[in-house]
Amino acid sequence: MKALGGGGVAESTTAPRFEYFLETLGQPVAPEHPAWLRPLPMSRHGLAEPSPSGLRQDASISVRDYFQGVRTFIEGPGRNAFVRSLTKWGADAPAAETIRIFLAKHGEYYHPARVETEISGILFRWVVNVAVSAAGTSLLFKEFELLEKLGREFSAAYVPEVYGAGEVDAGRGRMLAMFIGQWLADFHEFHLTRDTPEGGPALVLWDPQNGPRRLDTRQAHAIYRQVARILTHYLKLTDFAGIGAWHHAAGDFVVHLKEDRPEVRLITVREYLPLFRTRPVSGDSTQSIKIFLEALLIFLLNLSIRTRLDRLDGTGELAWSDPVAVQATVAGMLDSLAEKTVPFELPLPMEPLFRRYLAACSEEDLLSLCMAIAEKNYPPGSPEPSLPETCLEEHAAELAAVFSQL
Repeated sequence: MKALGGGGVAESTTAPRFEYFLETLGQPVAPEHPAWLRPLPMSRHGLAEPSPSGLRQDASISVRDYFQGVRTFIEGPGRNAFVRSLTKWGADAPAAETIRIFLAKHGEYYHPARVETEISGILFRWVVNVAVSAAGTSLLFKEFELLEKLGREFSAAYVPEVYGAGEVDAGRGRMLAMFIGQWLADFHEFHLTRDTPEGGPALVLWDPQNGPRRLDTRQAHAIYRQVARILTHYLKLTDFAGIGAWHHAAGDFVVHLKEDRPEVRLITVREYLPLFRTRPVSGDSTQSIKIFLEALLIFLLNLSIRTRLDRLDGTGELAWSDPVAVQATVAGMLDSLAEKTVPFELPLPMEPLFRRYLAACSEEDLLSLCMAIAEKNYPPGSPEPSLPETCLEEHAAELAAVFSQL
């Protein structure tokens, strides 16, 4: 077994009882349940049907393997992290009599579980991300380290806390990699849909308790604005390192509607790299300031394109949001820039200086830059979808219109 994020926590002699649930069923799943031997899907879709003869010896991970693996992790390599987090919250870990494990959903790389226990009438929850494939395992340990790094180096907590990671043996020579972290209660995915009376793209919150909820323009603006603010918050101005490889279609950002006001969090970080091969700035000369502003513009344009991309209802065809995302992205980046410290001297505070710079950009220049970004990030034949030129033309026009109002 391999474990990360451990600590010196005394072991409890109390053995809690474990219960297993499929989120879609909302009831305990036991060995006699038809779903117990079903293999986990390798996509965001539901469980596959078991073969007539039951689970084959060479089959992939089953629901049984999954639940038993999460339990083994909590009792083994994840035990210290589980106890430490309860202690941090002021709870007595040995008082956890029952631990419930919910198979929450399926993704391309992870099968997240919600783990919960009740102590003295208070409900405590965690997420345990489970990787089955080799690609998922490699990403999981990298992501655990990145989330730890961002938690240490940045003040605001827009990403979940993580407590520990490790691997457990699922039998027949198969290993499951996992990390345990903060469960964001009442945060849900959001996606574009055309399932509206008007037939046009609209943003929908996936609320499993209350059903899909269509978000109005004001709420959509607030969500996209917070997405831009979060990603700019984690941008380092010294070397322009930032969060990459994020996707709305994968449900990387989630939303909690608090009194109808959206609150956004980023739940996964797959990549944290410099945007450029060399540092954009080496001093505070006029030329360096110009290069610095150009680097901010490239970051903004890349962000503005990516934030408009989604897949209809999360898994359907490529979708392109309406212009509200453009206005919101610009506003969100400026919000965050106003809070950041520049690593060298500027003639004006950074946020108003960048506003002036944006206002001077022409639509032709913006289109040229957007096309270059799309060619680099979304080339034909790549895993990323290619962007039609008409989308980029419309996007550049929207950017120019927003910049002209700054």
